[in-house]
Amino acid sequence: MNKLIVTLMTLLLTACGGGSGGSEGSSNSQPASNTAQASVTNTTQTQSSNQVQQDNVTEQQASSTEEQVSEEQPVDEVPVGEGMEAVVVDGGFDFQTDVPVTVSVAPDVVNGRAYINVCQQDAALTNDDTCFLRAPVDSNGLTVQLELPHSEQKLKAEIWYYSTGVEPLVYTWEFDGTQQQQAWTIN
Repeated sequence: MNKLIVTLMTLLLTACGGGSGGSEGSSNSQPASNTAQASVTNTTQTQSSNQVQQDNVTEQQASSTEEQVSEEQPVDEVPVGEGMEAVVVDGGFDFQTDVPVTVSVAPDVVNGRAYINVCQQDAALTNDDTCFLRAPVDSNGLTVQLELPHSEQKLKAEIWYYSTGVEPLVYTWEFDGTQQQQAWTIN
C-alpha cells in the first residue's frame, strides 16, 4: 500500500512539475524537479515511521492479549497437544478392529469339485481386491479362519462348480454382536 502511494505521488508531482515549466524557461524547471524529489523522500520517510509506529502498537496489543488469555486459563488444566497427542481414548479400548470369523462349509454341501469365494457382500465383481477367501472345496467340507477389517463388513459366499451346467450356490453373512465368537456355517 505504501509503495502504491509513493508511486502515485511521484507520478503526480512529476506531471505537475513538467507542465508549469513551459513559460518560465528551462532554468526554473530544474528546482521544481528537485523539490518534487524532496517531497517524495519526506513523504516516504513519514510513511515509514508511521508504519513502524503501527507495527509497535500491534505488537503491544498482541502481547497484552496473550497476557489476558494466560491469566484467564486455570492453572491445573492439562495442555492440549497436536495430532495423536490430542486423542483421548478410554483405557479399555485396544485399537483392534479386526474381527476373526470362522467359516465352515458343512460336508456334503457340494457333491463334486467346487470353488468357494468369500467376498464383500456389496462388491460388484468377485476379484482379489474384494475377496477374503478363494479356495477349492469338495464333499468333505472346509473350515477356515478369516480376519475381517471391521465388524460392519457383510459377506457373501459363492460356491462355483467346475462343471458349467450347475448354478453357483450363494450365501450371505452379517456380524452378530450377541456372539462372543463370530462363526458362519454354510450348510
